[in-house]
Amino acid sequence: MPEYFTPNKFALAVKQGFERNKRHRRARAMFIKEYVGRYYASEYGLTGEEPINLIFNTIRATVPNLVMKSGINKVSTEIVEYEQYAYLLGLALDKGDKQIKIKDTLRAAIVDAFFMMGIAKTGLAGGGQILNFGDIFIDEGQVYTDLVDFDDFTADPSCKDYRKAAFLGDRNRVPRQILLDDDEFDHDLVMKIPKSIHPNAKDKVESLSKRNFSDSEMYTLQDFVDVVEVFVPGANALITIPDPSQLILPEYLAARDYYGPKEGPYSILALTQPVPGNPFPVAPIGIHYDLHVMANKMMVKQMDQADREKSLGIVDPAGADEAEDIRTTEDGGMVMGNPDTVKVITFGGNNQKSEAMLQQCQIWHNYMSGNPDQMSGLVSNAESATQANILQANATITIEDSRGMIYDFAADTAGKRAWYIHTDPFMDIMLSRRKPGGENVQLHLTPEQRDGDFLDYTFTLKARSMSRLDPAVRTKRIVEFGTNIMQSIMNSAMIAMNMGLPFNVQTSLTDIAEEMGILEDVRDWFDDPQFMQRIQLRMAMNPQPAGKATPGQSGGTKGIAQQSKTQSPFQERKQMEQVGANESQSARTSEPGV
Repeated sequence: MPEYFTPNKFALAVKQGFERNKRHRRARAMFIKEYVGRYYASEYGLTGEEPINLIFNTIRATVPNLVMKSGINKVSTEIVEYEQYAYLLGLALDKGDKQIKIKDTLRAAIVDAFFMMGIAKTGLAGGGQILNFGDIFIDEGQVYTDLVDFDDFTADPSCKDYRKAAFLGDRNRVPRQILLDDDEFDHDLVMKIPKSIHPNAKDKVESLSKRNFSDSEMYTLQDFVDVVEVFVPGANALITIPDPSQLILPEYLAARDYYGPKEGPYSILALTQPVPGNPFPVAPIGIHYDLHVMANKMMVKQMDQADREKSLGIVDPAGADEAEDIRTTEDGGMVMGNPDTVKVITFGGNNQKSEAMLQQCQIWHNYMSGNPDQMSGLVSNAESATQANILQANATITIEDSRGMIYDFAADTAGKRAWYIHTDPFMDIMLSRRKPGGENVQLHLTPEQRDGDFLDYTFTLKARSMSRLDPAVRTKRIVEFGTNIMQSIMNSAMIAMNMGLPFNVQTSLTDIAEEMGILEDVRDWFDDPQFMQRIQLRMAMNPQPAGKATPGQSGGTKGIAQQSKTQSPFQERKQMEQVGANESQSARTSEPGV
């Protein structure tokens, strides 16, 4: 560390990093408050105060389209002799991701990225490097990736890009005893840290569910303190200091060499394009937040107008008795008198212009938020099939761009976890690989199998490996694969053979099944141990030719008789929308007596 890099100056810089985030933290808290609704943070609320939560609907429709399960890690290398180790390293990452529930972490990071950005921190639990406390899913010595709340994040206050920041850090609430048990911490300074009662606690998002609530009993039960752990890339060091908003000490609590990937422990996820000259991304919710507020105002106005609607009867004083008879007569009754003496007039009610404005606000919000209605299959707002296809294509472009950002973020965190696995001198991981036919082969990853340097490997996620097909869609694709694609490929193979062109049937079918997302369901179709025996038996049972064969013309059916027409994506989507109605109709007509 440079001599001028004193602990006092460093703590002030960290504090300025928190201050720079202050405006964005307030905006984020405002967005999250709208996202959770009126009945999340308030004990009492007005009915109908926020009747349509468009922000919640946007996130609910987008997150499942991006991540539904843990992805499949692909480790690649340009050195051929390292490919076997790269494959085993990918299997080890897949196993670890399921143990630490990386799917839940990624889904939470996406929600964070809607309000500002998702921040992940990767480290080795109990390795004396990264502080992590309270996660029951992480064992000592296990590689993990956890989220960092934006309220607790700090960075170089003068940086324009987090990749070039002089430091990155986050605030942690840990028991004081954990710091005292670590010999690398200055125990005298640790005892000077005040208890974890932050002066700006009410400004944090966590205060939404802590109103009129005191957690002093928890702090009495265990002595918690707030410390900030900072990664300094230039010195390749991890520095731990007290929260500078509470206390600035003349010395560091701990200053250690960083043991981890050179990129550092932090990974940043943004769902929008970068802002030139600024490290903060554009919060997607901030773009359509005003439309959400306006739509709710119009909806409340519509509800108030409907509530004020009244139907009154104006009665001629001469027909007061007849009016009373009409009021008290039951439905379907008969009243003697002149009907012109009573006239019913309706006052108030919905304004058609306000209703049209509400619909327009919803359409604008749907447009600005990336068409979540189309993604969730609710409504297309299209007057023709061509318009529906255009809307679907636009929604696909937006979601594919976001999916690419998510997969890059997940691959970045996976690469950092792989660094700890690769450099572990006691690496001992039991793995299994599924062979065609359903048989599993036991594999073992040990330090003796380690090949090359970590920089020889690149980390990606298999395309769409975090998406899950609807069971009805999966069934339809399997049937289409068996009735259409296989016959077409077999026919193409025969034509290629007659032309003398090489054509690998199994490879082509495997590639097609992988693109359709059904490879795991059809991969065993071509594994038949008794295939050659049946071929030999059939050849032995067939009658032998009586003479020389002569070329002839088959009179059979041309083409593939059982092949059905392949549907377009629009037709497939519309068919899936009718699945529920078809099942209900089928169940109704199958009942006895129907």
